[in-house]
Amino acid sequence: LSDLGVRSRRPPDSIEPSKNVPPEVPDSEWEIRTGRAIYVLQETLPDFFRTGLITSVDKATGAPRIPPSTFTHSANITFLENHVVDKDEEPLYSSNVCLSYTPPVELPAPFPKTFQVEGLQMYLATCGLTRRTMNALYSDLVIRNVKLITNTPTPARSSGSQKRRISREKSILLRSIVTGTARVSGKKGEWEIESIYTFSPTTGLILKHIVNSIHPAPHQAVYDSLRLSFGKVLGLEWGVGNSSTTVNGAAYDG
Repeated sequence: LSDLGVRSRRPPDSIEPSKNVPPEVPDSEWEIRTGRAIYVLQETLPDFFRTGLITSVDKATGAPRIPPSTFTHSANITFLENHVVDKDEEPLYSSNVCLSYTPPVELPAPFPKTFQVEGLQMYLATCGLTRRTMNALYSDLVIRNVKLITNTPTPARSSGSQKRRISREKSILLRSIVTGTARVSGKKGEWEIESIYTFSPTTGLILKHIVNSIHPAPHQAVYDSLRLSFGKVLGLEWGVGNSSTTVNGAAYDG
């Protein structure tokens, strides 16, 4: 197996023109959106294992919107349908957000070399499954953000349109420490996770989430639990071979 690709029906909004590509927001709105997302990540990720992923804020107050319930999609795949943002909410993530992680050591079959999901529904599902799996294996899980670097290339001297395009290349590097206690052995666990979040130059929403590293690398028991959870949610068997199965627009390349 080379890659695991779980995709939504729509292509990333930064790749090629499409009727599904959202309109470009003004520069001022783009700056507000990227700044808002960075702030919310800093403030809410520490509570991820308790509240879940924060994906929007209240339009009137700017306060992060806590998910209405814990992850509830373990037994069905209706979450693969289009995610609806309420009119009184401002989203933080692009509908075409992509998540990827390449383990430092290749895992045995049927695990892929690179885990990758595309589309907001699959991103939310992956976050929810990860949260549920880790909470099943560990107690007292806490995330502590220890480093955040914003990368915005300096605009070159050129035409106005070129300046605007370059100034919209923004990403952040976020390093976090996750701690927890193994439920079976009682042993303390600690992981350092480094990720890069890249913003859409069109909408200012989070478009890419690349997990650069996890130290120490997750134990295979974590991968096994995630594999089982994905199998239940998508109705798929992760076997050896070169097959591809599609469920409600989500594709798994095995």
